[in-house]
Amino acid sequence: MIKSFYIMKQNGLLIYSKNYTKEDFEDNIMIGFFASIANFSREALRSVIKYIDLGQDNKLIIAEQQDEKLVAAAIVNSSDDNDLITKVLKNIMHEIIIMFSPDYDSDKIDINEMEKIIDGNIINKTSLSTIKRLVLSWIILVPITILIAILNLMATSYYFQYIFFEDRTYSQEELITEVIPEVMVISMVIVVIVFVVPNIISGYITLNRNLAFLNSGLYLVVILIAYLYSVDPLFFFVILFYLPAAIFTSNVFAYIGFRLGIKKKIVKKK
Repeated sequence: MIKSFYIMKQNGLLIYSKNYTKEDFEDNIMIGFFASIANFSREALRSVIKYIDLGQDNKLIIAEQQDEKLVAAAIVNSSDDNDLITKVLKNIMHEIIIMFSPDYDSDKIDINEMEKIIDGNIINKTSLSTIKRLVLSWIILVPITILIAILNLMATSYYFQYIFFEDRTYSQEELITEVIPEVMVISMVIVVIVFVVPNIISGYITLNRNLAFLNSGLYLVVILIAYLYSVDPLFFFVILFYLPAAIFTSNVFAYIGFRLGIKKKIVKKK
């Protein structure tokens, strides 16, 4: 989440700042720090430093509008996506330029309009609270779990009854060379189908790696219980047989969902 936000001129003159947390950030000290970093990197490196790790779960992100000689800076959580925050800062500067250019005198700027611009961009990109994200993930996961279980049971049952066996008698050799390998492939496909999409969705919504992994574990338990008490508990043993693959698949795709999610939303911690 964005903890503190600043708009300033390249010479270090503060135009606007806002603190979104209870953490104490001294404006004068921070502005001097930002201006020094921007000016030094501009002179020495021919470009402005964009990201700095400040420690204690904080990082600084700086974006610059060279034509208007404006600099936007934000202190955010270390888990927030750099490109997303940079995009938000640039959008804010773009709207400020449209509204107030060329006069950026802090005494003449309408603070209410400034806050509408900044809060509008930040709020639109900020996620729900952690608890709400967790609840929402299960509101979506429960019907998906039921739907996947039903469709999986129907499709697999149909395949084995009407396509694969077709009232045919298999020899022992055919069972070993044809039936068993195909059953194993189908079983692996079941594991992939059951665990890929729900875990991507879970990671995308929770926006928290640990919560995504927790959800993947809970989802695995729910799926096993659902199949155990279904009309065809065979799938319980299929997933149990492929349990290592199921756990690996769950965690990998939960993490992928999490990474996709934080590129779209600024994470609200509470």
